[in-house]
Amino acid sequence: MDINDYQKLAMKTKKALGESFDLVHSVYGLCGEVGEYADAVKKHQIYGRGFDIENAAEEIGDVMWFCALASECLGIDLNEIARRNIEKLAKRYPDRYSDELAEKRLDKL
Repeated sequence: MDINDYQKLAMKTKKALGESFDLVHSVYGLCGEVGEYADAVKKHQIYGRGFDIENAAEEIGDVMWFCALASECLGIDLNEIARRNIEKLAKRYPDRYSDELAEKRLDKL
């Protein structure tokens, strides 16, 4: 599935709150869903439970949904967001990641 197809399908399931509320909904939703993903990792790492991959994948999917909503609010499709991110990372890490390049942030020069 193309990420823009995903965005279109996901937006069919959004609550009709209006543009300004959608932006706030995307922020609160991202915070909550990232927290749920973090909780899944915490239960594994801290409490020694088996890692629930199905639950983790579901939470990542929920994060994606709220990313789609945020992208929609910005009027920029997810393909464009992804393209811009890869361009930034290519400038920052021309060959591969390093701590030194992370500090230099070549994309900000």
